[in-house]
Amino acid sequence: MSVVIDNIRRLDAQIDRFQLRDSEKVEQHNGQQDSYEDYQASETIYLTKDAADLTAIVRTLSVTSSSQPLLQQHRLIDILSQVQQVGPNINVSAEVPENYAADLLWLVAAKAAVQTLGIVMDTFLSRTLSLNDGIWYWDEVLGSYWHTGLYTVQTSPWRLYSRATEVYSTFKRHYGDQETMSTLTVSARWGKFHDLVRRSIREQSIERAKSRMLSPFAVCRSEARRKRRSLKMMREMHASAVGLLMDECLSFGLEEEAINTGVYSSSSDEWHNTVSKSVLLMEALLRNATNLDIGLNEFEDGVFSTIESETDALHSQGVDSKSDTRALLVIERLINILKERLPGHEFSSNSLVKYHGRPSPLVRYWLPASVGLCSLSTVLRILTSHKADLLSWITEFGSTVVDFGRNWVIEPIGKLIGTIRHDEKSEIAIMSKNSLEADRASLERMVVDFVLDNPEPAPGASQFQLDAESITASVREGDLTPVLKAYEQDLRQPFRGTVRGNLVRALLIQIQKTKVDVELAIGGIDALLKSQELVFGFVGLTPGILASYAVFHWLNSVFGNRKGLRRGKKQDEMRRALRNADRVLTSATPTPNGILSYKDHGLLICEAQVLKKAGKKIFPGPVYHDFEEDMGDLMNINAGVEKQLRIVERIRWGYSKWLG
Repeated sequence: MSVVIDNIRRLDAQIDRFQLRDSEKVEQHNGQQDSYEDYQASETIYLTKDAADLTAIVRTLSVTSSSQPLLQQHRLIDILSQVQQVGPNINVSAEVPENYAADLLWLVAAKAAVQTLGIVMDTFLSRTLSLNDGIWYWDEVLGSYWHTGLYTVQTSPWRLYSRATEVYSTFKRHYGDQETMSTLTVSARWGKFHDLVRRSIREQSIERAKSRMLSPFAVCRSEARRKRRSLKMMREMHASAVGLLMDECLSFGLEEEAINTGVYSSSSDEWHNTVSKSVLLMEALLRNATNLDIGLNEFEDGVFSTIESETDALHSQGVDSKSDTRALLVIERLINILKERLPGHEFSSNSLVKYHGRPSPLVRYWLPASVGLCSLSTVLRILTSHKADLLSWITEFGSTVVDFGRNWVIEPIGKLIGTIRHDEKSEIAIMSKNSLEADRASLERMVVDFVLDNPEPAPGASQFQLDAESITASVREGDLTPVLKAYEQDLRQPFRGTVRGNLVRALLIQIQKTKVDVELAIGGIDALLKSQELVFGFVGLTPGILASYAVFHWLNSVFGNRKGLRRGKKQDEMRRALRNADRVLTSATPTPNGILSYKDHGLLICEAQVLKKAGKKIFPGPVYHDFEEDMGDLMNINAGVEKQLRIVERIRWGYSKWLG
């Protein structure tokens, strides 16, 4: 909710209290009713068609909608034009009080004045905020010689054109009439031309000397300072207008105690005069806010003197503040404000901003646009000559993206899901399941055959089956003692053992034993991998997921809604607005009563507008309600500068969680 909406809602509520007081007077005039139905019946006696139409217009002009509290400008003009047609010939019943028709017209005028105040104040407020962009631009131009030189280059064609136009107009002015020159002889023409050149040189020697003393760089810096000074003056006048509208316009003087108790001491004459003076104030501000030839004090004094002179003129004409004629004059002025003054102010302010503000995009970007246009043919030629390469790069890039997604994202996800579901196809394995059993059985058979071919002395033949079983059990436990003993004996006579073949058989058995041991170790590693299969699945999926997330996050930041970026910008706006509010309060020169001047109050209102708009999108609902209370305390001009500075500090630490 903006500062303008808060203000017009407050003023509309005060006018509703005046309307309620007038209704109570009417009720007392018609007699005390016994029930609500009797009261409604009494209303039908005096509410004629004209009065009913005005009552409906009052309801239309009331601020009831939270989404669109302000009426459109053309809609407000149509309503007031309708009132102008009905007002002079309004018919009421004889049972009503004498001033009932005038009270209805004054209610319409007051409600319309509130709506007009909202439109005018929003215009001044938005214009004051928009002027900051132009001031910041000129500060940037004057902040470094690089930006000043760039501005000089950007504006050089227009300055050359302006200089050529001046030379042509000077020559045309001095050359005289073509018909007169055509009647002279050739020698007379040369003599006249010589006199014109000599006179022109004499007249422009001083101007040329002055212009040569300043380089184009210095001329542009001087021009930037002048335009920045004009924009600052315009911003001060608009800020002063905002402060005047907030402090003086429709200020009925209702104290908080009177609002709570329902007792209003102001008479009809007082609030009628307040509405009339407020309309004059809006008209005077719109008339003088774009006059940069006067100072700020002269601007404020001129506004108040205009109001006094217009009020004295009305009193001299004998127009009573209670009469419907005065109300119709107020409505007529409101129509004039909406039809003439407000569009005229917008036109003149736009013209001033266009002249003193930052140059148009054509001036700022003609140089890179010209370079781009000149190099466009070269770029097109390069693109055409490398068309096949570009198509190949695009195709390869697309296939790379597809392969990356399939190999590093889709397949790892499928394997991970299979691992979770104990899918045998997705199990991690580094050796076959039956490989170890086959090699171990082969080793057992090799050892048994070797022992049987080279038996040791035994007690009897019945020991064969027992020895084979014991040998197999020993081999399963990794014991190859019989083979190693035979190997050691053959090493004593290696040639003989080689010829017999026992040494080679023992060596091959040991090689088979090494193979089985390696497979046992690999089996242990395989079991360890299977126990951590889910972990390895996530590890294999992580690089593809991280790369995909980074790419999609970048694309979303470039082409998405940029919600986080907008939130960061809003936080920056709030911090900058708090800084500006603190600067306004610190550098302000308060009045003898300790309150802000109209200009400083207007600048504070502008920063409060930025704070409320940004806070609406950052703070949660309950926090924003507390923030509105703090902003209400900050906007209270009667609090004093010292208290307002403490409120700014409270906002800074109280909402630091959301301000970052």
